[in-house]
Amino acid sequence: MPVDTPSRPRLVVLSVLVAALAVSGCKSRGDEVDIKGSAESIYRDARADIRSSNYPTAIKKLELLEARFPFSESAKQGQLDLMYAYYKNREAESAIDQADQFIRENPTHPRVDYAYFIKGLVYFESGATFLERTFRADIAKRPPQEARKAFQSFQTLVQQYPKSPYAADARQRMIYLRNRLADYEVSVARYYMKRGAYVGAANRARNVIEGYDGAPAVVVALQITADAYRKLGMEDLAKVADDVRAANNLPDTIGPAASGSASAPGLAMSPEAGGQVRNGATARNQRWEARVGLTSANSTDVDFEGGTTATIDGGTGFTAGFAYHYNDRIQVGSTFTYDQKDYSAVLVGDQPDNFPISGSLDSMTLMVDAAYSFLTGPLTPFVSAGLGWTWVDTNITNAPPDIGCWWNPWWGYICTSYQNTKTVDGLAYELGLGLRYDYSYNLFVDGSYKMKWVDFENATGSPSFDGLQLNLGWKF
Repeated sequence: MPVDTPSRPRLVVLSVLVAALAVSGCKSRGDEVDIKGSAESIYRDARADIRSSNYPTAIKKLELLEARFPFSESAKQGQLDLMYAYYKNREAESAIDQADQFIRENPTHPRVDYAYFIKGLVYFESGATFLERTFRADIAKRPPQEARKAFQSFQTLVQQYPKSPYAADARQRMIYLRNRLADYEVSVARYYMKRGAYVGAANRARNVIEGYDGAPAVVVALQITADAYRKLGMEDLAKVADDVRAANNLPDTIGPAASGSASAPGLAMSPEAGGQVRNGATARNQRWEARVGLTSANSTDVDFEGGTTATIDGGTGFTAGFAYHYNDRIQVGSTFTYDQKDYSAVLVGDQPDNFPISGSLDSMTLMVDAAYSFLTGPLTPFVSAGLGWTWVDTNITNAPPDIGCWWNPWWGYICTSYQNTKTVDGLAYELGLGLRYDYSYNLFVDGSYKMKWVDFENATGSPSFDGLQLNLGWKF
């Protein structure tokens, strides 16, 4: 019997539907990308977008390339660039899925090591939030699931592809991750010690000693092991832990920051070559610092007894000081500030007549101050407080002119007139809020907004002065 064949209109409709489905499959999120050309031209355009950091457009083009030319050599290379574009565009799940797919489908590809590297990088950065990475917060107490996955990816890369161009970078990151994992185990052991679970504390500490050899946290783990065994009445085992520490010339104590795992290092990766780990943590603990800076004061009104109000204009000045850090968060020191401001006022007399005056003020303040940093990393917000004394030279004469003679270093022996000026002083106290960045081991900068109050004589209340301060400092 005759076989039914579809009519020409039905074939046309079917072709249109198939084409529409193919195009919809080639679309990624956002607007449709319709690029005509060969696989090589699409790949070339996508690479140009990656070089210009236009990752969303590059992702769309590379997805389109894989859909249209799935078996081309450009599509294979495009898969590697696609996982990199996902990574740079903060699409962690897509980057990991793309890396896993490439590893599964191309186990013998000469660049499969790069897939392991990108996978490890994604997990490496996923261990901390954006704010934690920015402010280098201590994440040692958080369960390190992402750190373990990153370690496994880098470990596979190093073991299976030791000559890979990314192997050296992966080894450095593995050291950081090893310390991070060891720090977490130590934090759990410390928690068990506080709760009186000495057996659990000893087991956790033993895991650090046996599994993370070379990590700075091993010192703390040996201490916890000895303390836990003593709490359990096992003096012989406690002595063994002490002997191990002594035999290896390990210090008696070590701070949590010594492990270097308070924050994730910064990353600078490219698809062609592995980057290097940049450690930015900068210790302040038990160090002195000296600083110099500029101040900018806002204008303010000061009310005096009798009804006179002086409008003090904004002004600039300089500041110098020093401080000592008791630890990475708390510092105590002293600051000297000098500035000059213009003022105007209308004097209120006993008679109905009032008259305006104007002039300038020179002020100096010496403060004993303290600051508290909220974070231990190089970039941290802080609060400050100070108590001291302020002197203000009003530049208003308070006596008739006098004649005096003296030796001037430029003019020799001269005699001329001079007048003393009125100086007022009072107790000063201030509060501040700012942001600090330790640029290197020795240099730092900070900026803050400060509010100062001064108890001037004849003033009603305590006049307030506010402004900005920017410092450059040196630690020693």
